[in-house]
Amino acid sequence: MWPDRILGVGSPHGDDAAGWHVVERLRRHPRLSADVAAIDPSRLLDHLGDCRRLILVDACQSGQPPGKLVRLQWPAASLRAQRRQSSHALGLGDALALAETLDRLPPCVIFWGVEISRSEPGEDLTPIVRRALPQLERCVLDELGCVASSS
Repeated sequence: MWPDRILGVGSPHGDDAAGWHVVERLRRHPRLSADVAAIDPSRLLDHLGDCRRLILVDACQSGQPPGKLVRLQWPAASLRAQRRQSSHALGLGDALALAETLDRLPPCVIFWGVEISRSEPGEDLTPIVRRALPQLERCVLDELGCVASSS
């Protein structure tokens, strides 16, 4: 059993890949003792077993300036509202609500996001989101109590 699981949520489309990029960075951290994976939110239910704390890392669009980091804890209303507003087949809020209904959520679910302005097919990360990734990585490491000595 992993006490902690980190899921980078997203797609390969522009800034929507931010969560995937962060988990790739986290995989290189020497003191990380968490299970780490990159997923599409429609696969969330497949990754919920055997952890006490789930940290989701994703791009978000809540009206804040691009590059701003956001931390929420389930069942935050703004997480619940993330329903099919993304480019995903199943929104993150939908997936979490379904997991809750099925009694499959871990005791603690934390969301770390980076505000984006767009995510278009075929695009790469925008410079402002790319610059926010090291800070987002440090926030996740701090959440886990790891020494944030990453670059």
